[in-house]
Amino acid sequence: MTRRLGVRINIPYLQGAYLAFNAIPDAYFLGDGPSCIFAKAEHIHGRHDLFSTLLSCDSAHRVQHTGVNVFNMAGDTEGQIAAALRRLAATPGCGALFLGAMPMCAIAGTDYERVLREALPRRSLPAFLMPRRSAISGDWLDGYAGVLEALASGMDLSGAKPKRNSVALVGYFMDRNEGEHWGNLRELERMLRAVGLDPVSIWLSGRPYEDLRQVRRAEAILSLPHGGQAARILARRLGVRLIEAAPPFGLQASRRFMELLGREFGREKRAQEFISAELDAVAPRLQWTVPHAFLGRRFAFAGDPHYAVCFAELIEELGGEVSGLLVMGGRHHLSPAQRQALEARPGTLFEPLPHELAGPWSGGAAECDLVVGNGLAFREARLGPPCLEFGFPSEFTHFLRDEPFLGFQGALAFLSRAANEVVKGMVLGR
Repeated sequence: MTRRLGVRINIPYLQGAYLAFNAIPDAYFLGDGPSCIFAKAEHIHGRHDLFSTLLSCDSAHRVQHTGVNVFNMAGDTEGQIAAALRRLAATPGCGALFLGAMPMCAIAGTDYERVLREALPRRSLPAFLMPRRSAISGDWLDGYAGVLEALASGMDLSGAKPKRNSVALVGYFMDRNEGEHWGNLRELERMLRAVGLDPVSIWLSGRPYEDLRQVRRAEAILSLPHGGQAARILARRLGVRLIEAAPPFGLQASRRFMELLGREFGREKRAQEFISAELDAVAPRLQWTVPHAFLGRRFAFAGDPHYAVCFAELIEELGGEVSGLLVMGGRHHLSPAQRQALEARPGTLFEPLPHELAGPWSGGAAECDLVVGNGLAFREARLGPPCLEFGFPSEFTHFLRDEPFLGFQGALAFLSRAANEVVKGMVLGR
């Protein structure tokens, strides 16, 4: 098969890694490379995330670079890297340090593991080396997962002692420190506690490094797809059960999530009671909205592949039609069954080239009652309203209070936002 060349509509590896660092408030990162390493943090700090701490007005930034470029990378740069590592390690508030490299530096063969070991010989500070392989060919989801994988592989888990009925949730995709994620965390914890489980640690959750180390107390690892490899590593290192789950985005997805918890932990009755109570609370509120805003309406989605799968199910469950899916992520992020299900839809494109949007996808999306997607999609596809900004990057929509989109209550909140935009478009004739 001929490989299509060009710059695909996807998000780079480093941006995903930065989203992970952004969700660990005491994590610092040193990137071996030029100043663009620093500039990429500006795509998140203050634009996508109003509460980001990646950058600082006193220049004590949590993202730093070595300054290595095409003109000096062939020289002896190891001393520069070591000095920068020691400087960051001495920064007040630094709880964990990560070292990574831009592709042009990664292929030069620098022994980063040795440099890290020699620069911080006593390892009084937790320090981690980012996986080198994915930095060259991976995308943003690989970058986020890479940070979690580095943590899971190198974290000091000494003194591990599983606590009865405790679980660690690994692979929550926290792309910013704002209300939709605060709300999601609250909902996830509420769902776990509803079946008698204690969420001792959530990766990632906007909480510091030591909170992540509480994974040592878990008697089971509950894995979400944005951190699957990290979850497998942790389960193996801790010798505890691994349970794989899909994101509870949507009513059916939330039901399956709770049913999985009930089966795996022998709490079927409690899980079913919770499901029934939640549906009894949510269903009446959708009674008017579904026939007016969703039944027979057309929708398109652009963004994270894992949420694309859930979005399609949610809309079709309510009688809507999904006429376009622009998937910003490689096919390898989804299972074969998920890929086949999405590719069977005529309007599905995986990380397309820009000119490919001029075809059926763009035309179909333009005729939709609502396009749900991130800011990159709207810029590339040049789509007008009605639209709903969702996912990274979101530069025009921010949440100052808890407004989840996961779980039953999150589904209701998301559908409320979507219905408002659909009806607004109908009334205004957009």
